[in-house]
Amino acid sequence: MENPEKNTEPFIQTVIRTIVTTTIIALIIYWSQIFPSGEKSKLTLFEMIWSAIFCIVFGGHWLELVFINRLKFALPKSISAFYFVRIAYWFFCSIPLFFVAQLIASLFSGNTVYLGHWWTFGFFYIGIQLIMHAIMQIRFKKSFYNGVY
Repeated sequence: MENPEKNTEPFIQTVIRTIVTTTIIALIIYWSQIFPSGEKSKLTLFEMIWSAIFCIVFGGHWLELVFINRLKFALPKSISAFYFVRIAYWFFCSIPLFFVAQLIASLFSGNTVYLGHWWTFGFFYIGIQLIMHAIMQIRFKKSFYNGVY
């Protein structure tokens, strides 16, 4: 079935928004000192955090578009089924994002960086998505909470 409300955005706008969002999140994580530093310089640590977060935000954007533009139209019209599938989709999408972020952090580090458990990140990612959709809901945009996205 053709998507009558296909979500599209110019690529450059996506990249700019992703860079700004990534920078804000990376600064928060850097200042809170929750990322494993491993005796790295401050600049290297920030680059490692920024790159890992960029992978998650940029990759997450494209996975969201797959759901919005393709998968949601194959779902039953039940709102409770929609919510369940959406949360499960976020969890399963977090798995490759976690491993890519861990790979990028390890490349910057020169040795293996332990970012935690993938399943813990899955629940964390669901929380991030719920917060982002709450912001969209507050701004009166389509979101998870109004059953649209």
